[in-house]
Amino acid sequence: MNRTFQRGKVALALLVIFASGIGLGWFGREVRKPPVEPSVPANTADAATHWTDRAMKTLSQELNLTAEQERNIRPLLQEASRKMDIDRERALFQLHMQVLRVHDDLRAQLRPDQVPALERMRLRLQDDIKRRFAPLLKDPAQPAPDL
Repeated sequence: MNRTFQRGKVALALLVIFASGIGLGWFGREVRKPPVEPSVPANTADAATHWTDRAMKTLSQELNLTAEQERNIRPLLQEASRKMDIDRERALFQLHMQVLRVHDDLRAQLRPDQVPALERMRLRLQDDIKRRFAPLLKDPAQPAPDL
């Protein structure tokens, strides 16, 4: 009887530990959730506004800006955001152009039957570049790329 009683105590202790783990997991799940960040807008105009608004909010909170300071600072942030967008687009354009250059190097490694598929890929990429980066391609300050 003593042995059965001991086994019962062990089983009860394991059951209590198991139930405690479930309870802590159930009630503690809200504590461990990461904070939800607002999603970044897809288009660049909304993304620029999003960045400007977040920067403005951070500066206001951290520096305790006055309303007049906020009115003066917002245009500076908007201009910085516009410049960052242009720089980002130029960098992405350069990356796409690098992929086109890699296509030339790939051609030497392919069998003759694979070359037409690579050419189709290259034409699709060129069309994508022309469509996506049309404003940059029209910029007279930038040299025209060899597509």
